[in-house]
Amino acid sequence: MIDCAVYVDGVRRDTDHDPDSLDETLAGLTGNDFIWVGVNNPTHDEMERLGKALRMHPLAVEDTIGAHQRPKIERYSDHVFISMRAVSYSDDDITTNEVNICLGARYLLTVRHGGASLVDARHRAEVSPDRLRHGPIVGLHAVVDSIVDHYESVAGELETDVGEVEASVFSPDRTEDSRRIYRLKRETLEFRHAVAPLRDPMSRFATVADPEALRPYFRDIADHLQRAVDAIDSIDSLLSNALNAYLAQLSVQQNEDMRKLAAGAALFAIPTAVAGIYGMNFEHMPELSWAFGYPLSLALMGGVCWYVYRRFKKSGWL
Repeated sequence: MIDCAVYVDGVRRDTDHDPDSLDETLAGLTGNDFIWVGVNNPTHDEMERLGKALRMHPLAVEDTIGAHQRPKIERYSDHVFISMRAVSYSDDDITTNEVNICLGARYLLTVRHGGASLVDARHRAEVSPDRLRHGPIVGLHAVVDSIVDHYESVAGELETDVGEVEASVFSPDRTEDSRRIYRLKRETLEFRHAVAPLRDPMSRFATVADPEALRPYFRDIADHLQRAVDAIDSIDSLLSNALNAYLAQLSVQQNEDMRKLAAGAALFAIPTAVAGIYGMNFEHMPELSWAFGYPLSLALMGGVCWYVYRRFKKSGWL
């Protein structure tokens, strides 16, 4: 347990970081007062103690312990369980860290696995005590909104890198872009797995969130999720098109190389044919006894090669 505080009338009051004291703390809460517990990489025993103190459903406790949940929103009789992925992006690499949230009538539990940080989200909620007076759902909104806002930032960074790949693919220089395109497509797929499953559940949750005054805020989160999913679809489509364009250009470059090789072989074939004829050592051949036969043969080779070279150059083969 890395942070634990009670919010009385929207104002933070630090409390004991001991799961055994949660029952007493919860019993002393009135109105919309609530406790916000933050946990990082808990052990099985620690989560069992927290789940028992907060009276969480055993399945919610089990899902909170396992750090490999699919993003989802699960409703139980007196609390809601939300599993999300905090996403970061650096050097063509998507990193996801699971964040599990449990919302009860008197508590908000956030459980982080990995390197995700929710400090900014908590601070942003605490500077608005008027909103925190509505209860723990305001803290839930702050956490979810912080994570989802970062989705759009990551999508923007991915779009920038895709633009760089497109510029490289269509540049006149020969480049090796297939490996980076594949890597970006793989990272985009991981990004999609973190975002897309949460879109529809969040839309449904926004219609039943209580109090009703907070529903527009959750609808805004659902809208941001939709924009992130649309951006992911666009990025994936652009990467597929860039890969197809790269393969097409690679095929064109190979055809150009083959044309140049064929033209070069034709240029060498002309003197080879003439030299081959005069290298057969027959006695009766034209110009064998002529003093100008040798330079004439060289001139013939050079003239025909020059003519063929000019024709290839004009047609674009060289």
